[in-house]
Amino acid sequence: MAETAVYLRQANPDAWVVRDGGAVAAAIGLPIATLNGVSTERVDADPVTVARLLDQVAATGLPYSLQLRPGTSPALAQLAAARDMVREHDTPLMVLQDPARLGSAQQVDGLKIRELAPEEIEPHVTVGAAAFEAPPELLRQLVAPVLGLPGTRFYLGEANGRPVATSLGVTIGSFVVLFNIATVPADRGRGYGAAVTARAVSDGLAAGASWSWLQSSPSGYRVYERLGYQAIESWQVWVRQS
Repeated sequence: MAETAVYLRQANPDAWVVRDGGAVAAAIGLPIATLNGVSTERVDADPVTVARLLDQVAATGLPYSLQLRPGTSPALAQLAAARDMVREHDTPLMVLQDPARLGSAQQVDGLKIRELAPEEIEPHVTVGAAAFEAPPELLRQLVAPVLGLPGTRFYLGEANGRPVATSLGVTIGSFVVLFNIATVPADRGRGYGAAVTARAVSDGLAAGASWSWLQSSPSGYRVYERLGYQAIESWQVWVRQS
């Protein structure tokens, strides 16, 4: 995860990443709590260092988070609670164990999947904003810096010419990581999200990656599991919105 944060930081001159004491602090400059905060790389992350890094992130004035690997010191959860942070649902870290299902997952009746060129990014924004119930401008600001970044690919799934699903795959060295997997609410349950996920992973593997990972939402967990992903850890996520 730290390697991913460092890689994506180069696309945004306003973002920053700091690694210290078994933890990683990052701020992307947008009001999205899970993109500004501290995560523990090691289970023995130093609570004093984590507190200092949280202070550094909090000083930005942005919503922020603390994400804890299982097995970290209980003092870190106590630290979050003392800062009036709220624990959200735990987030599974999932790794692709079996890529054999990726091909068939892309074969959905009436669905066509295509990679978007940088100038075509608006459908990704529109579908993602509808799925995440987020302002389109916020999502546009999030994805704009990574357009054209090596290894970055956006995908759009269209059902009978209508945009219904989207995904973002980033290939970094030996792995491909997935973001912004989204399906228009009215079109969920039809395999569209799984299809655009499978396409992004397949292209990353074809480009030289040997494995894939993602962090799953509760609603996406079974989708990814059916594709061959398995949860290897479940992280605590603590959030402070203001």
